[in-house]
Amino acid sequence: MMTSEGTKTKTLAAEAHFYIAYRGSAWVPLYDPAQRGLEWSIVTYIDLRKRPDGFINTPPVVKFVSPQYTFVNKTIKINIPVSDANAGDDVRCRWSTFTSGYRRRKRSNDEENHENQHQPDHRYKTQNDNNEIINTRKKRQTCQCSSGKLCTAIECQNTLCTGIKCASTCCDSVATKISTTDSTTSTAIMTTTGATSATTLTTVSTSIMSSTTLETVGTLKSTSTYPIRQAIDECADICYPDRVPTGTTLSNCTITFTGDKAGVWYAVAIQVEDFIDSTSTTPMSSVPVQMLIYVQPQPACSDAPIIFPLSRCLEVQVGISISFNLSIMDLCNQTVAKLADIIISSAITGMTRDNLTSSPTNSSVSYVTFAWTPQANQAGSKQLCVIAFTTENLESDQYCVTFTVKNSSDVCVTTTTSTNTTGNTACN
Repeated sequence: MMTSEGTKTKTLAAEAHFYIAYRGSAWVPLYDPAQRGLEWSIVTYIDLRKRPDGFINTPPVVKFVSPQYTFVNKTIKINIPVSDANAGDDVRCRWSTFTSGYRRRKRSNDEENHENQHQPDHRYKTQNDNNEIINTRKKRQTCQCSSGKLCTAIECQNTLCTGIKCASTCCDSVATKISTTDSTTSTAIMTTTGATSATTLTTVSTSIMSSTTLETVGTLKSTSTYPIRQAIDECADICYPDRVPTGTTLSNCTITFTGDKAGVWYAVAIQVEDFIDSTSTTPMSSVPVQMLIYVQPQPACSDAPIIFPLSRCLEVQVGISISFNLSIMDLCNQTVAKLADIIISSAITGMTRDNLTSSPTNSSVSYVTFAWTPQANQAGSKQLCVIAFTTENLESDQYCVTFTVKNSSDVCVTTTTSTNTTGNTACN
């Protein structure tokens, strides 16, 4: 398993709101027939303006595993785990889309107002301090400092007149001021397995700019200058629905997918967005999720492995090291398919794991040893999620266990969860 994580810190202007994108063309050959060199486009929307409740928004966090494996003609449901630090936010998933840009004629008699369009039906009201502002030009008057007039004459003061006399048709001037402000930042995390291409988000920034230009009266006002709103391409060559099998759906952050031909790679692009409440249609941020799905032939053994729930105390103390074994049972004949490994789909910072080890007493059971020393800044609930898979890439149900980190030694009550079960165990 390969894990990639990168973080960059940028200083941003207050009230900044912007898109940031990473583009490339290194997907593995996708679809049937296979197409090489298809492009990706990963787009994030960030808004540092205060929310309706007076706080700056924290975007949702998405942790997922790519690629996902499925078997031909088998319908699977791929859950996209999401979380949000802002309690009460409504987190939703949608297919990534392409929104075309536009060009619009400037209006010279009033202030230009640009819409900040997030999606066709999701729009922000752009504040004046982040707009492009083009000051209204006053109607030009008859030239006062004309050819032949002395530059010292009262009509030629504060004009472009240089030397002894005005040497051009007119030496008057008109000033135009253009001011724009922009600034950007972003961080992305992706986990991948297997020999496939992976994509990450990069960070770019622009600084505040301000300029003043002088223009001679003799220059005609242009009629071909248009403000341009660039296209927003969230998916490039993998946009829904053209690039997935018929019947593929997305509902409540769960993809339903059925591959009808073995040996084919697919890629899907999704945006995860948070809203102030369930009635809002204006997202406060947008986080990209792009993953690979591989359709395999029917496995020789279709019995998925089982992960045994932990029965130990799950309340832990800051600064006190713990270790535990997570055991998995292979239900297939060992001559047909074996346990290959586990994938950590949601990790705990600082927790380490050993390699998969066979049990000395039961050849169908293997285990992985985990170790962790909780830190003071980890107080509260921390969740570990894992998936086991066989040599045929047959996956178990995801198993999640939640640890409670305490500053005191007063422990503990245990809570464990999996995709299908939830249980509580008292510890002494």
